[in-house]
Amino acid sequence: MHAPRRFPRPELTAGDRRITVMAAFGAAVLCAAIQIVLHLAGTHSRGPGSAAELAANLLLDASLPLVVRFPRTVGALAVAVTTALSLGGTLAPEVMAPRLAPVAAPLVVSFLVFVLPWRQAFAFAAVLALPAVPIWAPSWGSLYVALSATALPALGVLYLKVRSELVRSLRERAELADSERALLAERAERAERQRLAADLHDIVTHHVTEIVLHADALRVTTADSDARTAAEQIRRAGTRTLTELRDLMRVTTTGARPVPAERPDDDTGGDLAALAAADRAVLNVEGDPATVPAVVARAVYRVVQESLTNARKHAPGAPVTVTVVYPGDRAEVEVRNAPPLRAADPALTSAGTGMGLTGLKRRVTLLGGTFNAGDDGHGGFTVGASIPASTGARR
Repeated sequence: MHAPRRFPRPELTAGDRRITVMAAFGAAVLCAAIQIVLHLAGTHSRGPGSAAELAANLLLDASLPLVVRFPRTVGALAVAVTTALSLGGTLAPEVMAPRLAPVAAPLVVSFLVFVLPWRQAFAFAAVLALPAVPIWAPSWGSLYVALSATALPALGVLYLKVRSELVRSLRERAELADSERALLAERAERAERQRLAADLHDIVTHHVTEIVLHADALRVTTADSDARTAAEQIRRAGTRTLTELRDLMRVTTTGARPVPAERPDDDTGGDLAALAAADRAVLNVEGDPATVPAVVARAVYRVVQESLTNARKHAPGAPVTVTVVYPGDRAEVEVRNAPPLRAADPALTSAGTGMGLTGLKRRVTLLGGTFNAGDDGHGGFTVGASIPASTGARR
């Protein structure tokens, strides 16, 4: 047999505790001031009973700021003080007849209902109401006072507490619903992007495959050596395009990191030396590019290619230095150009999509690397990328 499910009671936050303590302290000071004023303004004789009554009420007032930390202790003290004053007024009315208004009792009940679970709080309120009647000498007037001092404050605070928790719960549900909607929208957008990427892959793969097949057929059938050479270059470029497209789709769709693989020497996107020589850039290469996966080597080539294109467009005539390091587990790339020697051509700088560096950053990030580009502080521009290479199994 399953036990009944119990829902956890919401705990007070640090802010609620701080506000409750401040409110309890203010209520304690106000109650003490009222009782002292009533005691001093009273027309009865101020004997030992009157002083004891005032001391008991002040003790209860002083305990109010502790209601958050020690609620049950404060509740027990309220019951004890009320019982003592009621018994004293009944057994020795000429010495200790309660004369001060019991203003602390409603406050104690209110704070207990706010701090404790409602069953424990109402148990304290019921116990507190018994000596307040008192039950050994009941009357309609004493019953009205007892209920006004215990039941009404407890019900009022319970209503406010339940309403506050309901509003908080509705707010949290609304925030959770907003988060879920945002997450679903993000998932839908990601799924749509993956679908479009798959469609693009299928379309490009189909047409590039046709180009490769026709180039291979031309290379075999033609007698012209120049045509055969051009067909071979077209075939190799198409093959590299298909390989790079396949690797990028694998990374973007599965999130898998690239791993080293056996590949032909030219499966790196292009010749870095020829690329740097075409732009008269100084090329420094350390390490063996064969130690990194083909997709990483091609990413290095694309970073250098796009950086040299930007330098040619925005810093004409500026010396450019390209540094590529293959330490074995990652590839480090840096392309640095000095300040331009002449003004850039507006027609040249306005050409293109303006998404070159953004595309490079996305490519490097997808491969698990880091990318940065910006002014070097001396009028030049620096593009840097660091791309890790997994040492997992070969694909």
